This record gives sequence, structure tokens and C-alpha cells, in this order.
Amino acid sequence: MASTYFEAMRAHGFSYNTTAAVRKLQCPRCGFEFSLVYARTFACQGCSEAARGCPKVRCNKCDLEFPLQQSNDVHNAIQERTLADHMNNIIVQRNNDLGIVSNNR
Repeated sequence: MASTYFEAMRAHGFSYNTTAAVRKLQCPRCGFEFSLVYARTFACQGCSEAARGCPKVRCNKCDLEFPLQQSNDVHNAIQERTLADHMNNIIVQRNNDLGIVSNNR
């Protein structure tokens, strides 16, 4: 999975060093560091925008929603959208694997 993730992100301008860091974010409000995959899977669960490649992320601890572009590793709107779309694909695949059907698409 790690090499597949890297290959997908490299195709859109992310370096190897960046892809390792971009999977973790720090909340600007409470400072909590969390996994982007975990946030998308649990903190964003039930949000209709999460199923459409939302360019935001929600902190698992304090519930603050903030743009992915606040990450030190996302430098422009294209990278923000690419990361959001990639995360969306991971969550859709997870839901499919678990037999979860979302009507929010």
C-alpha cells in the first residue's frame, strides 16, 4: 500500500519525503497530531462532502474543520485536490470492502 500511495502522489507532484509527512496533520487549534486516513474514516464519517473529495479535514480531538492546504506539505490547490481525491478513493474502497453503502455520492 505504501508504494502504491507514493506512486499515486508522485504522479501529481508530491515527493517521497512529502508523502510520508502529508499523511499526518497537526490541528491548528489544539495541536493534536493525527492521521489523515483516520480523520477521513472516522471524524468525517457521515459527512456528504467527505464522499466527494472534500478539501478539508476534521480534527479527531477538538472537532475543528480546516483546509488540507494548511499542511506544510500541500503547496497549492491542485495538490490539495489531489490529496482529497486520493483520500476519498481510499475511504470508498474501505467502505466497499466492508459492504458499507453510502447514498451521499
